[in-house]
Amino acid sequence: MKTYSIFIMTLLVAGCVQIPKDAFVVTPDLLKQRQIETRRYDGIKEEDLLVACSNALQDLGFNLDNSETKLGVLTASKQRDAINGGEIAMVILLAVLGGGPAVYSKDQTIRVSLVVRPVTDSNGKAMVSSEFVRVTFQRIVRKSDNSTYTETISNEKLFQDFFERVSKSVFLEAQKI
Repeated sequence: MKTYSIFIMTLLVAGCVQIPKDAFVVTPDLLKQRQIETRRYDGIKEEDLLVACSNALQDLGFNLDNSETKLGVLTASKQRDAINGGEIAMVILLAVLGGGPAVYSKDQTIRVSLVVRPVTDSNGKAMVSSEFVRVTFQRIVRKSDNSTYTETISNEKLFQDFFERVSKSVFLEAQKI
């Protein structure tokens, strides 16, 4: 009975949420970003591709947080300093002029979510040894007043560098080096 009540309460709360009309509209910018985030790899099994991706992430200084090979999912993160010289200069200038509190970015956690999924043909059947890899990078920045903000990183060079490392790792995996 308790499970049934929780289910009914969840439906009632979900019914109160307003979803914007354009929430699921695919924009040209979204398609461009998805192309930057995704690469196709042929001639490698999903498990080997996940190993190659985890190797590339570790080479970039990330620690693997979660890995679910049956679903083709990896998550990783790394801690970094977020202090920015320009931001500090602005804080000092505001302090000299008698401005508000001196708040600046202190540190950040960079998180990675990676999904490997099979390439499918026009009938929806998975193609043998053809996989898509999609990766996203986010950062959570903690400020000096302990407030935080989160943003998605969309730097094209970051994705190019990551996929170059994955390609090298795929080659090494294929050669069993």
